Amino acid sequence: MNPLDAYMKNSVQTASPLEQVILLYDKAIVCLRAAKEDIKNGDIKSKISNITKVGDIIRALDSSLDFKNGGEIATNLHMLYDFINRSLFEVHAKNDLQLIDDLIEVLSRLKEGWEGIQSKV
Repeated sequence: MNPLDAYMKNSVQTASPLEQVILLYDKAIVCLRAAKEDIKNGDIKSKISNITKVGDIIRALDSSLDFKNGGEIATNLHMLYDFINRSLFEVHAKNDLQLIDDLIEVLSRLKEGWEGIQSKV
């Protein structure tokens, strides 16, 4: 394992649940930006890998939702995560750069919301 991977693994393992959510949003955004560059460069294999990583992250975030205690917020996040997952299929099929930008914007706003919560904790 290279030093950066070891650092990232340690960061995730020692992060609070809230910090882990923020790290997951960060990683999803990074992968979407990379997928956008992959499309521009015609690197299909890397595009597929990056889009797959984003899908895995979104499914992990979705599976961690607590509908009993999260109420309407959990339900809304679930619907949003479902939209993102469906949009990833469209990005893959159509190489839609604008949709990638839209997804980056959605994830960035969600990340900012969680960071706002973190600053109050």
